[in-house]
Amino acid sequence: MKNSIVLYDIDSTIPNLALMKISAFYKKQGYRVALSGDIGFSKADRYYASTVFSIKSSHEKVATLKKIYHNNIDIGGSGICLNTRLPPQIESCFPDYKLYNHTAYAIGFLTRGCSKRCAFCLVPKKEGKIKKTSSFEDFVPSGQRNIMLLDDNLLTYPRSEDILYEIINKKYAVNFSQSLDIQYVDEHIAQLLYKIDSRNSKFTKPMFYFSCNSVKAVKHFLDRKDILKSFGEDRVTVIAMYGFDTRLSEDYERFVLMRKLRLIPFLQEYYPIEGVPPRPPKNFFDMDMNDVIRLTFRRNGINWEKYLRWLNRLYFTTFGKYYLPLIKIIYRYNNKNAIHKYLKKPHLLTNELYRFHENN
Repeated sequence: MKNSIVLYDIDSTIPNLALMKISAFYKKQGYRVALSGDIGFSKADRYYASTVFSIKSSHEKVATLKKIYHNNIDIGGSGICLNTRLPPQIESCFPDYKLYNHTAYAIGFLTRGCSKRCAFCLVPKKEGKIKKTSSFEDFVPSGQRNIMLLDDNLLTYPRSEDILYEIINKKYAVNFSQSLDIQYVDEHIAQLLYKIDSRNSKFTKPMFYFSCNSVKAVKHFLDRKDILKSFGEDRVTVIAMYGFDTRLSEDYERFVLMRKLRLIPFLQEYYPIEGVPPRPPKNFFDMDMNDVIRLTFRRNGINWEKYLRWLNRLYFTTFGKYYLPLIKIIYRYNNKNAIHKYLKKPHLLTNELYRFHENN
């Protein structure tokens, strides 16, 4: 009877590259490999698990697996430990896409690391300075045109132009999943990007992704407004993180930028990483919140509502009551009936902005 191995994908939103490489390695050794979606006991000879996010639900699943298997399971990934690495003989394996029955696109890194030192980011600590680690042949199946690149900050690689030329020449459709750094987009790089078939994560439509995670990045976007416009209408999404260390006015400045340049917003709450908790300023509410909550966006309105709900929770935590105008805006279009859970508790509502209600 063949030896068997069970792999647990804790929280990946796409096929887990590490697990696919582990699967490929053990299948070569003659093992039967199974991917388990249930966090429960399975009889096998070896057990591996991978977790990407350091969040409560993932921690609970990891704790359950440890309780079941004790020291008989290897658990890795950035969600649990920044220092764990796949052994070289596994890292070098071609991914086993059959593990997920996945054929939509190839997944992999060409470079790893980043030379920047953003306070919220684990990459420099985990991967070090940026370096070339792989080629397309290392993870792209024959005949596959769609490629999701996981590179942390591709354009900071000194020879990134060579990679862009290769993408163009091979006529790949690419999703830059970790976004591109607008600071490194000059006229020459822009001309190369214009020639690339950059797609959204489902590869259903053209899309470029850039990040604007601090107010310092606003100037870089404004300086390149003509370049951004040249990508085309509704073809640029800007990922903006909130909930780490920005004030309301700094969030507002970035949101106004996206409206002004007609860029699609994708607002993303900060997920804490090991040793780096959120650093919300004590004076977060440093401007008239009405100016913020009255903003509207042409695209991705549900994502904007997620930010407003986060703002609503933070407001209650800070001032002891919910701000009624904000509540009304959150539920004016979607999930309208949910507003009644607030209206049933009028003692927790206020129309007075920024007044402390310590008794509540």
